[in-house]
Amino acid sequence: MERPAADKAISEIIARLTRLEKAVFKSGPPEKPGNADKDSTGKALAAHILKLRDGSFFKGPKTAGEVHERLKSKYPCEQNRVGMALLRLQRRKLLRKSSKVVDKNKQIAYVW
Repeated sequence: MERPAADKAISEIIARLTRLEKAVFKSGPPEKPGNADKDSTGKALAAHILKLRDGSFFKGPKTAGEVHERLKSKYPCEQNRVGMALLRLQRRKLLRKSSKVVDKNKQIAYVW
């Protein structure tokens, strides 16, 4: 009659060991940092730009200055960093390069 009590105790111990192994060794597939959270709070500049792209900000051509103005409140940084991030996204084919006339000067712009 004591057999079921012993089996229950053993199964509880095994369950505890399994939980501890998962907590200590973090078994399972590694998490990708880019896909962990869709919100771009605390993320890299490229993630903020891609969030703008997904929100239809790049329907018309936008220059680096326009993107910088839009991002200022959420991600304060220098305009040249925004320009470089836009160029890298364009090279990775996540944005397309275009041109735009601003004050009678032709400037590089990005669209999606």
